[in-house]
Amino acid sequence: MLVVRQSNWIRSSNMSRAAPSEASKYPPTEFSLKYTKVLAPDGKLETPEKLFGEGGRFDKDVEEKTKLAFKVTMKKLEKYNTASEFNKEHLVTAKVDQIVECFPNTLLKLLPNTIQKTKWSKKSKEVENWDIWWSMHGKILAPLQAQAEIIHKWWEFTGKPDPGVDEVTNGLKRLVTGVLTHPMTIGKAISAYTPKRKKDKPKSIHLIGTDTPEATMIYAGFYTEILSCNPLHPIKLTMVSPSQGNKQLSKDCGPNNPMLINDRCKLTAWDGLYHDFWERYITTQKVEVPDIVMAIHPHLEGEFWGPTVDMLLDENIVTCFTAFNEEHFKQALERLDYVFAKYIFKGVNPWVSGHVKQTPHDPNMIWASNQYMIVFKGRTVDMKTLTLIEEPTEEVLAEAEDEFERLLNEGN
Repeated sequence: MLVVRQSNWIRSSNMSRAAPSEASKYPPTEFSLKYTKVLAPDGKLETPEKLFGEGGRFDKDVEEKTKLAFKVTMKKLEKYNTASEFNKEHLVTAKVDQIVECFPNTLLKLLPNTIQKTKWSKKSKEVENWDIWWSMHGKILAPLQAQAEIIHKWWEFTGKPDPGVDEVTNGLKRLVTGVLTHPMTIGKAISAYTPKRKKDKPKSIHLIGTDTPEATMIYAGFYTEILSCNPLHPIKLTMVSPSQGNKQLSKDCGPNNPMLINDRCKLTAWDGLYHDFWERYITTQKVEVPDIVMAIHPHLEGEFWGPTVDMLLDENIVTCFTAFNEEHFKQALERLDYVFAKYIFKGVNPWVSGHVKQTPHDPNMIWASNQYMIVFKGRTVDMKTLTLIEEPTEEVLAEAEDEFERLLNEGN
């Protein structure tokens, strides 16, 4: 049985896959965990006016300790945010977002439930960016604005310049995109790069190298945005990884025991490496060949990725990798160029997280989840003969497209 664990879903690291002990050392997380009982004594963030002063819940001593804790946290963030010519523009929003992250229950417990119950008011193909997505989600935006009003009342405690309520709201919106970038990126990749199918025919996606962020996407129910991106097709979702974050899911719903987590989504998970999974389950026809394989921020220089990438290229599988910054993107392309990957798309992802972060050990390393996307299928070179594989002409492609449309119409 799947158990929804909402308490930690906002704190997971999408790039570094940091362990919980490492994540808790992030200054905003440290502050939030320690002062939740003061700032949100009943599970809901309150204003300082309600908590302190005459008739307040806490005495002067608690108020002074809270002010001091804010100042200490801001000092830690100053050391954390090492400015350079390269990153100073990005740090403007990052500094606001870091302060917003200090507050407990920032994105509200209602977010997972609201996402699952909100039906898109526009056709999937019309939803091309976050601005359009937000235009359909007033039920989320309204409580975020109310939350921003409360956070803004605490800003004096930070000693930092007041950005205004609107910018605090924007910070909350950026945090939401940080949570939803995975399901939106996955859903749009399925929609754009998988074969056309008749209505209600399922599509299969294999997520590989998964960890806590992808598992959290399942536990919190945010996978429903994948379904919203693909309203005409049920989705078979298979997650394959040897990581700790995937282990519980693999116990709950292994390949021999898939779980229906939604009337339009079936989930399977396996604990291991993808090329081993392929040999054990796909080669033996126990699991279907996927329509697309995806990996979030894969480090292709790792020893285990080589065999998997080679296999995906040899099997001519549509594959989508994301990258968290330009350097990571270029490194991935270098690796894929080396094995003659044939690209379908490579460039900026419109569903990148708006929550831009800086890596403490390198002031020039700025990143955001799913900033870039690479889609490829097969190779440009025949590895047996080492000759270039000729591309079909536009006329041949047009004829194939017409024939496919004819077959679809005959089926209807």
